[in-house]
Amino acid sequence: MPRLLIHLILATTFVSIATSCFFTPKWKVYITNATPDNIVVHVRSKDDDLGNHTLPSSGEYDFSFCDSFLGTSRFNGEFWWGQKYQILDVLARSKCQRFGFRVYDCYWLVRPDGFYVSTLNISFPDPLWSFYKAWG
Repeated sequence: MPRLLIHLILATTFVSIATSCFFTPKWKVYITNATPDNIVVHVRSKDDDLGNHTLPSSGEYDFSFCDSFLGTSRFNGEFWWGQKYQILDVLARSKCQRFGFRVYDCYWLVRPDGFYVSTLNISFPDPLWSFYKAWG
């Protein structure tokens, strides 16, 4: 019985380590649609395709992942709003990475004039929202 308990504890520990970012930072990316219509978002990296997501007005989509050991993970987002289209790096490390933190939050606000990014989920407009890119 004690051996079974030890195996159960070890298995639980390994599962917990495997699902957390043990040696690398964790990224959380949030995308909010602030246009009056639906938008379509397609997020992918070199290794993972997260598929198409249709966001209604005020709708949200989020995902998280553990960064690569060298900190080189990239996720591109393709965005469609009617006839408008844009592709961008949804990690925006220069805007979202904060020194000393193990979890990086990257908030995106998709508006009619373009894409805004912030490290905090705050009301718009606020100086912490940075304009990132216009629709193409």
